[in-house]
Amino acid sequence: MESNKNEPQRIGSNVECNVSFLDRIEKRSFGLRQYQLSLDDSIAFKLYSNFHNFDLGHKINTEKNLGGIFNLEFSLDGKLLVAACEGKQVITIDAASQKLINTIPDAHQNCVNCVRFLNDKHFATCSDDTSIKIWDIRKLKYCMKTLHGHSNWVKNIEWSEKDNVMVTSAFDGSIYAWNLKSPNESNMMYDKVFLMNGLMRMKLTEDGTKMVISTTNGFMIIIHDLNLLTLATDLRSFRPSLYRLMQMSDQCFPVGTVYNYLFSPLRKRNRIEFVDDFPNEAEVISSLQIHPHGWCAVSRNLNDEENEEWTTVHDIQSRDPKDYENAFTYVSEELPEGSEQDNETNNRPTDLWMGYISLEEYSNHNRDFSQVTQNIFENFQVPTMGILNTGLIGVNSSFNTYFRQHPEHSNKIVRNLPRMTHYIKEKNVGKGFIKELCFSSDGRVICSPFDRGIRMLAFDDNCSELSCCVPDNPQQLKTVIEMNDYHKDVVVSCKFSPLHHQLVSGCLNSEIKWYQPVI
Repeated sequence: MESNKNEPQRIGSNVECNVSFLDRIEKRSFGLRQYQLSLDDSIAFKLYSNFHNFDLGHKINTEKNLGGIFNLEFSLDGKLLVAACEGKQVITIDAASQKLINTIPDAHQNCVNCVRFLNDKHFATCSDDTSIKIWDIRKLKYCMKTLHGHSNWVKNIEWSEKDNVMVTSAFDGSIYAWNLKSPNESNMMYDKVFLMNGLMRMKLTEDGTKMVISTTNGFMIIIHDLNLLTLATDLRSFRPSLYRLMQMSDQCFPVGTVYNYLFSPLRKRNRIEFVDDFPNEAEVISSLQIHPHGWCAVSRNLNDEENEEWTTVHDIQSRDPKDYENAFTYVSEELPEGSEQDNETNNRPTDLWMGYISLEEYSNHNRDFSQVTQNIFENFQVPTMGILNTGLIGVNSSFNTYFRQHPEHSNKIVRNLPRMTHYIKEKNVGKGFIKELCFSSDGRVICSPFDRGIRMLAFDDNCSELSCCVPDNPQQLKTVIEMNDYHKDVVVSCKFSPLHHQLVSGCLNSEIKWYQPVI
């Protein structure tokens, strides 16, 4: 078989490999999957550093206007690959033969953003047409259900095995939990479990105990000890963006500090933590993935000028409550003379407006109106506006009552612990498109879109498990292998098989490339 003309670039290593690959294959043939979890560093390095394009010659017809390959997802058994396409289509491919099985020509009314397998027979897709659809791989002529609820572009889908519900997020700032066992398709099927301004991506850990949210405001949110049933109630009226504003401005707003208890390390349910340490001035955290063991989150971000992209790894595990003991500051505010008396007579109830969708985002949607289907604008809602009292103007008796009962929260701002472990700078190409990263099934390697190719990144030179090489200070990710110029256009998606040493990548030119170790 003829290999790609562009040879991959590999890093050197002093790791010696004394274990035969035949031994590994023999153990796998007996079903010893735990052998993969305890894979020796030397074997892991040799495997990942020898990935190469493995093209069996079955080209996908790009004349069908697939557009960019925005997302790739393997079935749970690794036998089927499903691709979400910019051209409103969904395609299914046999992962062994690389042959196209099926094309759903009009899966949605706008570009398809994400594919997620819910079990071994069903998968869900979401789109910029604001809908989510459920499909059965055995009969793809029609979808099983079409779900409506979001009012803006739906960007990702998660499945909570623990709660047996599907969780989705969209650019309307909302996160919904869907009960797929409901017999109808009405709006009563879902619960809005979270709402915030600037929501970008949402992911769940494999065990469903944590939710991680990335934003367009330069920070991420970890919700520890996740309880989806009570999440909406527990975080009602909490505005993460307002709390972030307090942290950055060193100003206390009663409407923010009243929720300090949500950050308490002693909290047993839906505990909030912010993450804001990045190697750059991160603004839009566009792509987000969770380590298969739930140890960390990898994200890709842009700065405010959109001329730098970075990939960053953050630890998301629970920490010792003692680490949080001094993670706060008190802001003393000296009132000018006579202000106390003025406050007693000032009955102005509010002084701060907040929108669930920023005016800038709303304007962008209006500018892009020619590119969006009429269906979206029929469902599009004007940004919801609310009025909040910061306490800077006027008096709110409910806040005064609360702080008399909880004086320890008055003028207190919770500070964020450092969570960054690794980072690396990326090529700033394909402006306006999100590049989706992925973890290998064992979590040792991160695959990152890299211009018209991909590169694999490890936590150290030996391709070690993260648990064996946690640094005291943030370290740069190590490049295991670069596979450059394998595509005709910028790569925007990649995915490892959940069971096999197989990798795929998709670009803006409808191409899908396959890789596996070539020893």
